[in-house]
Amino acid sequence: MPDQDLTEDIRLFSSKDRVMAIDSSVKKKILDLLQERDRSFDELVSSCGKAKSTISVHIHDLIHAGFISSQTDPHDNRKKILTLTSDPIGRLTNRDRDISLKEEPCDEELPFHPRDIASFFKFGIRTFRTEAMALGINIDPVLERTGWKIGSILTPLIYSPDISQMVQNIHNFWQEHGLGSVELSGSDPIAIIVYGCFECEDLPVTGHGACSFDIGVLSAIFTKYLNAPVQITEVECYSAGHTHCRFLIKKL
Repeated sequence: MPDQDLTEDIRLFSSKDRVMAIDSSVKKKILDLLQERDRSFDELVSSCGKAKSTISVHIHDLIHAGFISSQTDPHDNRKKILTLTSDPIGRLTNRDRDISLKEEPCDEELPFHPRDIASFFKFGIRTFRTEAMALGINIDPVLERTGWKIGSILTPLIYSPDISQMVQNIHNFWQEHGLGSVELSGSDPIAIIVYGCFECEDLPVTGHGACSFDIGVLSAIFTKYLNAPVQITEVECYSAGHTHCRFLIKKL
C-alpha cells in the first residue's frame, strides 16, 4: 500500500536511559534503515545520499544518545556495523488530523450495543485512535508491540502445523469474540483477509493502513508457525478505502 511522505513527522524513540524526539531528516533516515536490519557505515552513506562527514556526525550523536551502537564488522575489521539499540514509540504528525476532525458524529443514541461487549470494545478503540489522530499523535509501534505480546499469548490456543486449520482456528476465535472474520487467501506468499476488522473498520478513511495491532498479533502467530521472523505488509485496509483488510506474510 503506497505510503505518504512522512519527512515532516517528528519521530519518538526510547532507549534504556531516555526518550527523544527526532526531527532531523538524516537521523530519521538512519533510524528507519536500521529498523529494517543492521547496516555498515558505507551502506548508510549510500542510502542517505549525504557526505560521509555528515553521516558520521549524525551517527556519533545517535550513539552518544544510546539509540544505536557500533561494532567492528567480523568479516572486515576496517568497517563498522551499526545496530539499532532503541525502540520506536511513534510519531508527532499532521498527517491525519484534518481527516479525523471532519468525521461526522454518530446519529444513533449510542455508538455501540449496550449488551455487546465487542461493539463497546470497537467503539473504545475507534475513539482512542481518532482522538490521537486529531491531536497529531501516531503510536503504531506501541500498538504493534502490544499486538505481539497478545499474539504470543494467543498462539498456543490457535496453533496448528496445518496452515488452513490454524487460520480456521484464528477465524473461530475472532468470530467468538466479535473481532471479525479471517480467511486464508494465498499461500505463496501467505495472504490473510480480515472482514469486519475490529481495529479499523470504523475509522475514518485516511488513504493508508491502520492495523498495527493486528500486524503485531499476526507477527507473533506466524513467527511461531514459520519458525522464523516474519515481515507482514498490510496491502489493503478499511482505512484505505477497501472493504476488508489484507495482509501478506513473508519469512525474513
